[in-house]
Amino acid sequence: LAMILAMILLFWAFKSLEFGQVFGSAIEMFEKGEGVHLFGMEMSIGAVTTAVTALFLMGAAGKSAQIPLYVWLPDAMAGPTPVSALIHAATMVTSGIYLMVRSNVLLEIARESGNLVFGLVSSPDLIALTGALTALVAGLIAFTQFDIKKVLAYSTVSQLGFMVAAAGMGAYVAAMFHLIAHAFFKALLFLSAGSVIHGMEHGHHHVHEHDHGDDLHGVPEGDKHHEVEKFDPQDMRTMGGLRDKMPTTYVVYMIGALALSGIVPLAGFWSKDEILAHGSQNNQVVYWMLVVAAFFTAFYMGRQLKMVFFDKPRHAAAEHASESSPLMTRPLIALATLSVLGGLLNLPFLSESIKEANHGHPGGIWLGLEGWLEHSVQAFHLSEEGLIHLPHTPVVLSLPVAGASTVLAVLALALAFFVVYGKRPKTADERDPLQSTPIWWFSILPFEWFYMHTFVPGFKWLARWSADTIDWAFWHDFVHNNLIRDVFRGFANFASDVLDANGVDGLVNGSGRFTRYVGSIIRKTQSGYARNYALGVFLGTVILLAYFIFSY
Repeated sequence: LAMILAMILLFWAFKSLEFGQVFGSAIEMFEKGEGVHLFGMEMSIGAVTTAVTALFLMGAAGKSAQIPLYVWLPDAMAGPTPVSALIHAATMVTSGIYLMVRSNVLLEIARESGNLVFGLVSSPDLIALTGALTALVAGLIAFTQFDIKKVLAYSTVSQLGFMVAAAGMGAYVAAMFHLIAHAFFKALLFLSAGSVIHGMEHGHHHVHEHDHGDDLHGVPEGDKHHEVEKFDPQDMRTMGGLRDKMPTTYVVYMIGALALSGIVPLAGFWSKDEILAHGSQNNQVVYWMLVVAAFFTAFYMGRQLKMVFFDKPRHAAAEHASESSPLMTRPLIALATLSVLGGLLNLPFLSESIKEANHGHPGGIWLGLEGWLEHSVQAFHLSEEGLIHLPHTPVVLSLPVAGASTVLAVLALALAFFVVYGKRPKTADERDPLQSTPIWWFSILPFEWFYMHTFVPGFKWLARWSADTIDWAFWHDFVHNNLIRDVFRGFANFASDVLDANGVDGLVNGSGRFTRYVGSIIRKTQSGYARNYALGVFLGTVILLAYFIFSY
């Protein structure tokens, strides 16, 4: 709905929905200080672009799972793992991000105009704050998940927040760079998770068939099927020790997890570093929120690696798990290669002097691969300041930001591996180390509980009110009964009583009556008596003779 409203507003203001025509008209009108008449009001182009981009944010929030419309994405991950990898991690959910990046001119005009949403913040800053808050909240919720795919699902929500924040800050190239790099390692992680689940199910079937799993010792025969049915192959608490059981899956999963955590030189390091570098120069609030979210990312991935692949198996199914077939592992190796080399798409220059020496274009310092994505953002004109380039991520390597992000990622991984989880949990039913800390309840209660007790009941009430009031009372009782049903009933009665009875039926029946009347008159001349016919012949002869006599 928000997207449709934005499109209506764009067409009303600029008489087109083509990006090129809209951008050209918006820039020209902004240069001249012209406005548009909407709904009887005079609105500046800055106000129009602010409204449009704010509506775009609402649409993208639903499509790309931004707070508070993010809860559908983890539920959608219940589908098949390849679907999660392709649609929910790499393609469909990123369409909102692309919309933001593609609308960069509108965002920059909104930023340049100084118009505020509800008098509080500009629409680009609102977009950046929404993305940063989503990255922070989703990363925090990932701490509390035991389902291997749910962790990756909330991780996807968090990384989408990074991209939205980048677009809001004007780091359009960085947003697209992270979108592409994230597709590599998140698809790898989802498909690797599918390999883990497949291995756990194989081990579970092995235990069930041979009936010698540790979890079934001492269980009465009648209860064994019930115990088997309770097994969840996606529960990380039942895993552990899969590093030795599934070595190929372990290696590729480790590559994906480290890339997501932002460890140099993997793809995630370069794309995330560009976002953080831009934030450090343009928006300190968003920057620090993203730094904390990046720390959370490395921590929950370290937690997942520890629970899935390290220590001893915590369930008989993990003890008997086996590596997936080459048909499943070969695509993982290909994605792992892309997760390692994906940073080549937009390598930063080593220094400003190198960039200037190459005139801002890719040059032969790092295999000639610097700034490959920079051409995706063009320049536009504003008459007051001449040629204004859309702000983009610095393509010069920021050593302080890169170093700090790497150190934070390593610390978070070490904290999860050696401090918080260490040798725990040792059994599948042992309490998670975080469950006794405030962060656990802080992760669950304020967000999921708040969402389920505010937004969900609110939308249910709105749906019921809409059904009872708008759909039934207004549409059915008033519009349908009074305006549609009664009008059509009156027309049908008129057509039946007047047009059909007097028109169609009158024509058919009247022609029959006329024919019968004419026939009744003519029939009288046919009496059947010879004298009448002779009299007729005589009279006819007399008339003819009189005609000829008196005519001449």
